[in-house]
Amino acid sequence: MDLLALFQSYKRALVRVTVQTPAGDLSTGTAFHIGDGWLVTAAHVLRGGVLQEVVAEHSSEPLCVQSVIFNKDDRIDLALMKTDLDLSHYLHMTTIHGSPKGFVQTDHIEIGGHLDDWLGDELVLSKVLLMGYPPIPFSQQAVLLASEGEVNAVVDKYSGPHPHFIISCPARGGFSGGPVLSEYGFLLGVLVEALVMDGKDAETGYSSAISIEPLLVMLHDNGIYPGKNRQIIEALIGGIDNGFGRPSWRMRWIWFIEKSILKIRMLIRQHKRM
Repeated sequence: MDLLALFQSYKRALVRVTVQTPAGDLSTGTAFHIGDGWLVTAAHVLRGGVLQEVVAEHSSEPLCVQSVIFNKDDRIDLALMKTDLDLSHYLHMTTIHGSPKGFVQTDHIEIGGHLDDWLGDELVLSKVLLMGYPPIPFSQQAVLLASEGEVNAVVDKYSGPHPHFIISCPARGGFSGGPVLSEYGFLLGVLVEALVMDGKDAETGYSSAISIEPLLVMLHDNGIYPGKNRQIIEALIGGIDNGFGRPSWRMRWIWFIEKSILKIRMLIRQHKRM
């Protein structure tokens, strides 16, 4: 899917999170809607501060946060928020004119179908779209920022479990918790940190997004199957042999075919542009 179409399709699912730090400062992070009012963000966005407001894109009214769930493993920087976000009016009563080819009118971001054991280097150099709310100097208000990049590497960190995607998008405070969307039209990972050494500034580090298996496990463990994402969660968990992370050959084959079809479509589209 064209990145402009991705942005226009999924920007309504983005949510700005503002937290007051112990020092009294306001800190901004990002969350995104996966269905039924459930938001995904990075746990560190919410930890150690007082939640001030949660505001959906194209809205000025703060959402009501009903509950917050942190991952039970502190090394996994993920959290869920249950809110009263409801975009049914946008879905059923709003007509979009002049949308780019490939645009999908939706109220949620679709979770990908890739598990940890399936990841090699197949997605390296594929394009990604990162969205979030890093503060922009001199801007009168918070603005949703979209950044185009590519997957540079897939790494296993010695400081925590699960693969992380290293992406070329600049590391900026405020992107934390934002969705990293694949050019193939699904959630690749969640932006959780900038990898730096020797205490250097975050802006000099590598942007790192945790893959989606821990999110799938977290949702399943808490009995959360939001909206249309229910299908992917149930299909993956139902297609696993001998524990999570070891997919059946049927699920692996379906995923391979779907990804191959997407790549072929992208190649045909690129050829037509030449």
